[in-house]
Amino acid sequence: MKLALTILAVFASTTTAFNNGFLFTELQSAQIDQVLADCKTEHKIDGAECGELCINSSIAYLAEKFGGVTPGDCKSEGYTVFDHTETVSMGPLGDAEVTIYTKP
Repeated sequence: MKLALTILAVFASTTTAFNNGFLFTELQSAQIDQVLADCKTEHKIDGAECGELCINSSIAYLAEKFGGVTPGDCKSEGYTVFDHTETVSMGPLGDAEVTIYTKP
């Protein structure tokens, strides 16, 4: 149940969500702040672009195993020029905002 609340706090875009048979309502801002404070930066390189996102550390291993992301930021790989942001589906984990960088 704690993992489901963590996932919801990071990815929920509405005040009520139905997920895996549980009905959740809006979380307290302190809970959301706690989840966001436990953010782990991950990235994925795709051709000339590098996508970077911040994901709760309790579920980062899932993104690494099934989403092909790697710990760290795009800057460390030489991708330093901001290009755009996009919303990417993370399957049952919801959607995530990904910042896309290119090399100079």
